[in-house]
Amino acid sequence: MKFIQKSLSVILCICLVFSVCFTCASANEKVGNVTVSCAKDLKNLDFDVPVVLVTGLEGEFYKGLSTETEEDDEQIWGFPADVITSVITENIAELLWYLLINDYDSIVKLLGEAANVLFGPISCDTNGFPNPDTGKKDKSDYELQDGYGYENSYSFVYDWRLDMSTIAAQLDEYINYVMDLTNSDKVALVAMSMGNSVMTTYLYEYYYTAENYSERNHIDSVIYVAGAMNGVNVCEDPFSGNISVDTLSLLRYLKEVLGGNEIYTVFEVLYTLGMLEPLVEYVDNLTTELLNHGFNESVIDSIATIPGFYALMGKERYEEARDYIFNTPEKRSKYAEIIRKSDYYHYSVQATNKEVLQSLLDNGINTAIFAEYGYAMIPLTSDNDRMTDGTISTYCESFGATCADVDGTLGEGYVQAKKCSCGKNHVSADNQIDASTCAFPDITWFGKNMRHTCADEYLNDWANLIIYSDDQKTVWDYEEYPQFMIATDDETMVPLTAENAGEPPIPFEETLFKNKVLKKLGIG
Repeated sequence: MKFIQKSLSVILCICLVFSVCFTCASANEKVGNVTVSCAKDLKNLDFDVPVVLVTGLEGEFYKGLSTETEEDDEQIWGFPADVITSVITENIAELLWYLLINDYDSIVKLLGEAANVLFGPISCDTNGFPNPDTGKKDKSDYELQDGYGYENSYSFVYDWRLDMSTIAAQLDEYINYVMDLTNSDKVALVAMSMGNSVMTTYLYEYYYTAENYSERNHIDSVIYVAGAMNGVNVCEDPFSGNISVDTLSLLRYLKEVLGGNEIYTVFEVLYTLGMLEPLVEYVDNLTTELLNHGFNESVIDSIATIPGFYALMGKERYEEARDYIFNTPEKRSKYAEIIRKSDYYHYSVQATNKEVLQSLLDNGINTAIFAEYGYAMIPLTSDNDRMTDGTISTYCESFGATCADVDGTLGEGYVQAKKCSCGKNHVSADNQIDASTCAFPDITWFGKNMRHTCADEYLNDWANLIIYSDDQKTVWDYEEYPQFMIATDDETMVPLTAENAGEPPIPFEETLFKNKVLKKLGIG
């Protein structure tokens, strides 16, 4: 039975890894939180600056790029499923044997070798620089767009393996290029996901601390969308050893990703039969054993050498990860440059995120934050119940919103935590978000049921209002764009109301077949 449990546990881990990797306008005046329709303002906007979109952690990497032909180019990241399948099939029998005899040292060695096969080709050297023969084929937009506006953004594509300061310097070159191309002396900056870590570094170095910025004065407006600038839990927790897998969060995530299909049904059947809990418990204990047996040692020369990953952490978890991975004087000396670059980002850039944003507002630079919510956390973190957009916690994206658990509410009779100067209500109609605790509540919008996206179909008009309006817009200005909105389909986002918020969420455990039956029988 133990061998069956261990075998099923491996299958469970594989499934989880796969899920992670693939993974109307009215012109009438209103009284209340919002004032008027935006239709007239949209019509009269003066599209006078180009928009630079700083993209997120995306795209494929190849090696063999130093040659003139593409015949020897080999994809080394974002690889097809058959590459992962090959790694698994080549090692599964040996892995199952080591699991059977509890040989954790051999398991760590085997998994480390597999990790190096997958991640070694994209690794960096001890200074944090990738192999110059590797890189991306997708490039930034260098062609003149057909007009300005969010829908005609110039996308800045970068090698996210690099440290943020190096990428910020590349972004500055690109911004200069776009301004020359469009004959403009200003740009609007919009960042998505990891792009926010890049953009905040850029703002720190080329705006906030730049002695010559007043002469250049080239930033027109700034928008943060689903930002990673305050940390990404599914990166920072595994890197720092804070990994936890629990049955309910695993089931909830699988149901969300798989849509309740036949594969998910298998897992719920295992749960109903009482077999899933011991499997997940075994996986959790196995993870602890592997970490205790030095799994971090086996990946330090591959995935742990990539500076970009350390920029996806909050300060506290970064410090834990740094001390956990570089845990000897020899390692700290060998990887001193990677540590220096990462320390700089966290102690100089990230530490002043709020001050930089406040400076933008003080200097009349239109600024907005857009956070997303409604989805479960990938169940590998220290808190798998927190509210997210499927990738980043809503708390981090919004600079501090108070959030209910993903399948909960803030509680009956909840009153917002802080009394804001605007004197208005910052609690969402679904009672899941309290924006009063955000660092900038009046310029922080939320989109429910938006899975980590900056899609034009949702945000185009909103972004253009932020960028091209003569004055700073807030969550109280337009009836179409109040603080809380909800995506009703793949193209439509409307104000979140008590009516379209639906019924209060039901704790996930109560939706499971087993618990429904027990409830009907009056048991439990």
